[in-house]
Amino acid sequence: MAEVGCAVVRTVEGCIESAQQIKTICRRYRVYDKDIREKTVLLDAVWIKIETQMRFLTKIAHTLEDELSRSQLSLLHIVEGKLIQAVTKLPVEDLSHEKDEHSSKLKFKEHLKKWKWAVKDSLSGLIVELEEWQTRFDPSWYLMILNSNKIMDLELQLANKRLAQESGTELRYLNDHSNPLTNIWKLRSASKPDYKPNLGRDWATLKSPKEFSIMFSTARVILLEDGSLTKLYIVEAVEPPDGSHGPINMGQIKADVESLAGRLQQVDTATFGLLNCKCVIKHRAPISNVVTGMELIYGTLPNSSPPSSLRGLLLDSGFVPSLSAIARIARQLVRSVSFLHTFSFVHKNIRPENILIFPNAKSQLGMSYLVGFNQFRHSKQQTNLLGDPGWHRNLYRHPERQGTNVINRYIMQHDIYSLGTCLLEIGLWQSFVHYPGLNPGAAPVSPVSSGIQISDVDFEAAHLSVQLRIKERLVDMAKRRLPSRMGDVYTEVVLACLECLDPGNPLESKDKVDNDGTLVGVRFVNQILAKVDSISI
Repeated sequence: MAEVGCAVVRTVEGCIESAQQIKTICRRYRVYDKDIREKTVLLDAVWIKIETQMRFLTKIAHTLEDELSRSQLSLLHIVEGKLIQAVTKLPVEDLSHEKDEHSSKLKFKEHLKKWKWAVKDSLSGLIVELEEWQTRFDPSWYLMILNSNKIMDLELQLANKRLAQESGTELRYLNDHSNPLTNIWKLRSASKPDYKPNLGRDWATLKSPKEFSIMFSTARVILLEDGSLTKLYIVEAVEPPDGSHGPINMGQIKADVESLAGRLQQVDTATFGLLNCKCVIKHRAPISNVVTGMELIYGTLPNSSPPSSLRGLLLDSGFVPSLSAIARIARQLVRSVSFLHTFSFVHKNIRPENILIFPNAKSQLGMSYLVGFNQFRHSKQQTNLLGDPGWHRNLYRHPERQGTNVINRYIMQHDIYSLGTCLLEIGLWQSFVHYPGLNPGAAPVSPVSSGIQISDVDFEAAHLSVQLRIKERLVDMAKRRLPSRMGDVYTEVVLACLECLDPGNPLESKDKVDNDGTLVGVRFVNQILAKVDSISI
């Protein structure tokens, strides 16, 4: 671990040195050209966040798990190479032999006329590459939330204090929203057992609420007037089990809901692919005042239009998205699952009904968000072994968790399997579940075209052969149909998810100690997220 930590420090120093060389070169060019000056400003805004993360990483690299450190070191080597390449591409004119400042300026202006387009292109390319690298680095950066080492909390406090005391024009690009140290501090604080989130709000004071259903989703849209503004919120209920399998631990459900809501209060919606939680509403029995149910209220981005469920879009035969839009939705979903696991929660209900997609000005497939937290739990809490025979839900469950007779406790890999089934559906753009007449209240049926003919009866007893056969069909479908449509890399991602608990799969870690989920998290980022981010269609 010490060796990897030292390598991280050396690589960061090399990155910062190369970045400083680029800045020095840019300072000379930007005086004479407006476009270069603007690109330099953009580069500063991107780099300051990366440098802040890098400098902090050198302070705590020796405390991180070895596999996480190695993953981050690999990413640092990538950005180091990009920075070195950028230095070599930027032309530098040696003016040390010029006798006076006037002749030096004239010489440099001649040099600028010749090379300014090359400089602009180099800076534009570097900005894009750094932004793409930042997107790849963030998931492993936020995995540090799982690290329980108290040294990290101390270093975060010191780093934030130093940052607050520093002056410089570059620091104006960092605020509470973009400062990675502030963000990870808030998320780590929200992850502590004694954290008490502020989840209260008097919704009765808001005027004229209008409620709309979302086709094929249990989530709802609420439009609320808040002063002169009308805001769009997403609401979903967290319903406790019906009690038929034994006593309900409502206290634990309440604690888990508040813990998740506290974390979701701190998320950057665009980064995490998870909606920001505004409050939790508790429903109580009239006489006893006992909590009988809870609802999570999520905010949305300004000027958002009501979303559709992924199921609704898959069932819309008149809507055929581009392959690039499909790949983008897949990337967003993978990031949502990655960050949810970073919070130490398992979802337990990942399927198209619980994926909301907001339209934008260009497409119905805008930003997607994972919801449906009505069965989730903290990964360290004891799982329940409750099952049900609903085939349209069991289709998305790993064979270990299908049917009414569940034996295995729920783990993160079970979510990853569900993710793989959804990614297969998204890649083929074919719904595996149909509702006659597109009526959400109708009994779901399995379309013949899917090749998966199952019913509730198959899950009413321990039909392990049926359960394994479903997985085999999904794997076979991915191998046969995905490569020609979505390419080899997308197919590899889907298969890695569906086979995540097969012996020899990198995500299969049952035989290894992974108390906080870091091992699965790092491997998910490396094996799944990195690959899906690399897809270009």
